[in-house]
Formats: sequence, structure tokens, C-alpha cells
Amino acid sequence: MYPHHPHVFLHRPASRIFWFLIGAGVATWWHHSRVMRDHHSQYWPCVVQQQRRGALQDQPSGGSEPPIAYQERDARWGWRHNPSSSGATVGWNQQEWEENKERLRNIQKRVSEAMVDMSESTLESIVSTAEALKARLAENRARREGAFPPETTEQKKDPSPYV
Repeated sequence: MYPHHPHVFLHRPASRIFWFLIGAGVATWWHHSRVMRDHHSQYWPCVVQQQRRGALQDQPSGGSEPPIAYQERDARWGWRHNPSSSGATVGWNQQEWEENKERLRNIQKRVSEAMVDMSESTLESIVSTAEALKARLAENRARREGAFPPETTEQKKDPSPYV
């Protein structure tokens, strides 16, 4: 008897499908948990940030500079804001922002012009194709009407008695 007959596997439960679904579920859970762990590590304090906070508090003050007060709310996000005395960087960032906005406007304008050109050319090709098909149909109709001799029209008027 052939060992791979379909009736041989009828007495087994659907264990392959069951274990496949279990494996797929575990793999999906593992992938999503890793992604969520990476996502949450950006927003919640971790061991590295706690060590950084301890190092900043333990630094000896060098000379006449007073120690910078470390704020808990800054540690929570993993960054500190150091206000600069000059507003040059703010103006430069604003200038860069305006340049980027202008560049984006130019790109959007070029893209919209390209889309208009492409749609116009598409419509022109559709219209020319429709006109070519219309001319071809008219030509075929004229050929068909010219192929029938005039006697057939007389036969239509005067049917033969053999029908």
C-alpha cells in the first residue's frame, strides 16, 4: 500500500496548522514587543539617562561658573535646553526654514505642471485613438455596404417564393 495516501493522515488532529498558528502568533508578538520597546525607550527614562543625571550632578564646578541646576523634567525627556545668549542660531534656523519652504513650493509647482502636461498628453492620445477607431469603423462600414450588390436590396423588397 502506498504510504502517502490521504486517508493515512485523517486520524491525526490538525496539529500542523495549530503549531503554525502558535508560531505565527509568537513571532508577531515578539516583533511588536521589540518595536514597542524601542518606541517607549524614547519617551521613558532608562538606566542610561539615570546614569547621565548622576554624572551631571556629581561634576565639580570649575572656577567662577555656578553649577547648572539640573531639572528633573529635562532628564525625563533625555535632553537639556541650553539657551544661547545670541539669537544668531534662531535667525539662521528661521532663514533655513524659509529657504526650505520656498524650495518645497518650487518643487510642488513643477510637479503640478508636470501632472497637468501628462494629463493633457494622455487626454490627447485618448482622443486621437478614439478618432482613429471611429475612422476605421466608418471605413469598414463603407466597405461592407459597397460589397453588397444592388440586387440584394431588390431581393429584400421582393422576397423569393421558396422561403
